[in-house]
Amino acid sequence: MRIAMVVAEPSGDNIAANLIRAMKAQDIAFEISGICGPAMVKEGAIANYSIDEIASLGVEGLFGRLRKILKIRRDYVQSLLLDPPDVFIGIDAPDFNLSIEERLREAGIPTIQYVAPTVWAWRGYRIHKLKRAVEHLLSIYPFESALFEKTGISFTYVGHPLASQIASRDSLPDRTAYGARENDKVVAILPGSRINEVRRLAHIFLRTAVNLSQTEPNLKFVAPFANHETFEHFEQVLNNMATDIRIEMVMHDSLNVIGASDLVIAASGTAALEAALLGKPVVVSYRVSQLTYWMVKLLSKTRHYSMLNHFSGGPIIPEFMQSDCTVGNIRQEALRLLQDTKYRASMLEKFASIAKQLQCDTHHLAVREILRVAKR
Repeated sequence: MRIAMVVAEPSGDNIAANLIRAMKAQDIAFEISGICGPAMVKEGAIANYSIDEIASLGVEGLFGRLRKILKIRRDYVQSLLLDPPDVFIGIDAPDFNLSIEERLREAGIPTIQYVAPTVWAWRGYRIHKLKRAVEHLLSIYPFESALFEKTGISFTYVGHPLASQIASRDSLPDRTAYGARENDKVVAILPGSRINEVRRLAHIFLRTAVNLSQTEPNLKFVAPFANHETFEHFEQVLNNMATDIRIEMVMHDSLNVIGASDLVIAASGTAALEAALLGKPVVVSYRVSQLTYWMVKLLSKTRHYSMLNHFSGGPIIPEFMQSDCTVGNIRQEALRLLQDTKYRASMLEKFASIAKQLQCDTHHLAVREILRVAKR
């Protein structure tokens, strides 16, 4: 079976790699190629293009690379039309993948979208393109089901891949590996996986860390990064601050860093969900360009940005967006989560409920649906 697959973010690369491992475990004969990340390649996928070539998706950082990204998409679609795969799987990145899926489905190639666009939160008009483009949708959030049933889109709720991955972990991370002493509290700093995110958040997060360390001197800060570009920018900002703050910077180790932490300060995105699934309190912040912010405000159907705040009983976590993303606001919530045991316990109880909702036999369900669609 030949599978074409596209990912555009590290989180999608992680989903794809786990999916490939699940297919290997079921002894399925398959070949995967497409736009791949390093985790996919490590599992044997053939990279026609690298994830790095299309990584600047969304409004933020897109316009400067739009021509190259669109050319890659055109060329890739043409190659698939000339040599059709048994099935195409787009993982997340709906702004990139739905257009591919629409062209391929018109040509009779089965299409699957793994991770739905957040049409229930903003840009709801995309539901029409989703319905045209996708033969089957693999949904990862339980509250999406009512919408897709209503619109008649063929879908399967498979749970969240991260929930399955984290639930299967059989060992705790070693806090001392990050230089933490016995009585230290570890604070994980995750300013995002994209360079534009880190450029906007690095200074704010680092100033917050300095401020926190003045109040809580036994804090150890650890910052994991997904690529060298973000690592180097964060390091440069840290060096320019000329502070003696205790901060450890590491590469490709976010789950272990979060698992070893007592508190997470993160950009809005996958890191917040990882924290929830690992049972770690989190404060979420985000800044974008003013143009992006007003576009989101204009097209949004919800007041909340973090996915965790869309579960029943929400909002669950503090989130500080745009002008609210300040050292003072983040520091106040961080100290509350470090010092107020009742507040902390309440958040972790809600996290446990979310983890239970998201834990399914995700990879088995996803593989089952992929095989079913491919055979059709």
